[in-house]
Amino acid sequence: MPTKGRLSGQFSKNNRINIVIENILEELCPFLEEQAREISEMTAIGKALSTGKNISVLLEMILSIARRFSKADGGTLYLVDDMNKYLKFHVIQNESLNIKKEGSQIDLPGVALFNKDKTPNLSNVSSYVFHTGEIVNIKDVYQTKRFHFDGTKEFDKALKYKSKSMVVIPMKNHEDDTFGILQLINATDALSKKTIPFSLEVQEKATALASQASMILTQQTLIFEMKELFEAFIRAIAVSIDEKSKHTGGHIQRVTQLAIMIAEKINQDQVFFKDTMLSEDQIDELRIAALMHDTGKITTPDHIIGKSTRLETIFDRIELIKTRWELFKSNLKLKAAQEKLALSDHTAHPEKIADIDRNLESAIARLDKEFNFLSFINSNKAHLENEHLEQLKAIQNKSYEIENHVVPYLTDDEIENLSIQKGTLTHKERDIINSHAYVTEKILNKLPWPRKLSKIPAIAGAHHEKLDGSGYPLHIDGKNLNIQARILAVADIFEALSAQDRPYKNPMSLSQTVKVLKSLGDTNKIDKDIVSLFFKTRTHIEYAKRHLSPAQIDLDII
Repeated sequence: MPTKGRLSGQFSKNNRINIVIENILEELCPFLEEQAREISEMTAIGKALSTGKNISVLLEMILSIARRFSKADGGTLYLVDDMNKYLKFHVIQNESLNIKKEGSQIDLPGVALFNKDKTPNLSNVSSYVFHTGEIVNIKDVYQTKRFHFDGTKEFDKALKYKSKSMVVIPMKNHEDDTFGILQLINATDALSKKTIPFSLEVQEKATALASQASMILTQQTLIFEMKELFEAFIRAIAVSIDEKSKHTGGHIQRVTQLAIMIAEKINQDQVFFKDTMLSEDQIDELRIAALMHDTGKITTPDHIIGKSTRLETIFDRIELIKTRWELFKSNLKLKAAQEKLALSDHTAHPEKIADIDRNLESAIARLDKEFNFLSFINSNKAHLENEHLEQLKAIQNKSYEIENHVVPYLTDDEIENLSIQKGTLTHKERDIINSHAYVTEKILNKLPWPRKLSKIPAIAGAHHEKLDGSGYPLHIDGKNLNIQARILAVADIFEALSAQDRPYKNPMSLSQTVKVLKSLGDTNKIDKDIVSLFFKTRTHIEYAKRHLSPAQIDLDII
C-alpha cells in the first residue's frame, strides 16, 4: 500500500506532465486554428469561385482573396490581350490608397510583351513571368536590379506610396498557356503592420490559389466562349434561313424581336399574367426557339418558298402560255394566208378577203384578251371572284388543232395553279411549306440541348399549333402548349400578316392585322390573353413603327 509521500510525489509528477501538455496545446492551438481556418477558407473560396458566372466579378474575387491570404496591401491582375502583345490591366486594388478598379475604370496602358525588335520583353517583371512561366518573389523593388520598375516608381511618386515587396505569379489554362498574371504588393505583418517580404509559405499559398482560380476561370472562359460560339451558330442558321429566299429576308429576326417584346410585357403585367413570370432561362428558350422556328424550311424547295405568282415554279410558266398563244396566233395567220391563196383571183373576191382579215383580227384580239386575263390572274394575289373562275373555266374548255394535233389551251396543272382562290400556293405546295414545322422539331431534337434549354425543339416546332387543336403539324391543344409556344405563335402570325415581303400574298394594313389577330384570339386559335395584352400595351404600334410601311399604319399611333 503506497505511502502518503509517494502519492504526493506521483501527483506532483502528473501535474508537471499536465502543465507541459497544456503548454504544448496552448502553443499548437493557434497554429491548428489557423490551419483549420485556412482549410475552411480554401473550401469557401473554391465554392465561391466555382459559383461565379460573371468573369469580371471572378477576376475581382481572385485578386481580393489572394490579397487576403497573403496579407498583401495591394495587387494587380493582368490578362493577356487577344493578340498576345500586351498584358492588360483588369483589376487593381490597394487598401492603403483605397483603390478598387476593374475593367473600363482603369485607364493605364498595358504592359508590352515584346520589344520593338519583336524580342521578348524580359525587363518588366510581369512580362518576364509571362514568357518564362516562373514565379518571381522580390523583397524590395527599389533594391533589385533584375527588372525595371519605372511604372511602379511613377505610381508611388504620384500617389505618395511606397511599393516594396512583390510576388508575381503566372495564371495558366488547361493547355499550360499563361493567360494572366497575378501580382501582389507589400506583404504586411499582422502585428506591426509593417511591410515585410512575401514568405515562401505565403508564396506557395498564393500560387495554389492562383492555380485553383486559373482552372475555374479557364472553365468559365471556355463556357463563355462555347456559349458565344453556340449563339453565333444559331444566328448564322437564322440568317441562312432568312436569306434562303430573297422574299422573306428578316422574317426570323422580326419574329424573334416581337416574341421577346411580348415576353417582357408579360413579365411586367399585373392583370392578365399577374401570376406568370418568365425566368431568364425561359426567355432564353423563347429567343432561341424563335431564331430556330423556321429551321425546317431548309428542306423546302426554293421555288415554293419564293413563289410570287400562281404559275411560278423554277420560272414563271406564264411565259409558256404566252409562247403557246403566240403559236396559236401564228397558226391563225398561216391559215388566213392559206385561205387567201386558195382564192384564184384576189380582186374578184374582195369581200371574202375582208372577211378573212376581220376573222383573223377578231380571233387574235380574243386570244390577246384571254392571255391578258390569264396574266392578271397569275400575278394578282387577291382573292379570285366567281366570275374570274367562270372565265378561267371557259378558257380551260378550249383547245386548238395544229396539223391534226389537238393542243389544249391550258394543262391540268396550269388550271390547278390558276384556280388558286387566294395567294399563289396550291394545297400540295402549302402542305410542303407547312411540313417545315414538323421538320424543324425533328432537326432540333437531334441536338444535345442542355437541360435548361431542352424545350426549344417543342417550342419551335409548335409555332403553327392552335389552342383548339386545329393547328399543325401535331394538332396539339392548349393544354400542351406552354407560354413560350403561345407567345411565338402570336408573334409569327402578326409578322406574317403584316409582312411586306411575302411573294404569295399582299401585306395587310395594321387595322386588318389587328382584326384578324383578335378574331383568332376570340375563337380560341391563339392565346386571347396574350393578344389582349399585346394590344393593351400598344406593342403592335411599337412594332409597326419599326417594321411596317407608313401606308400600312392606318391606326392612331399617337
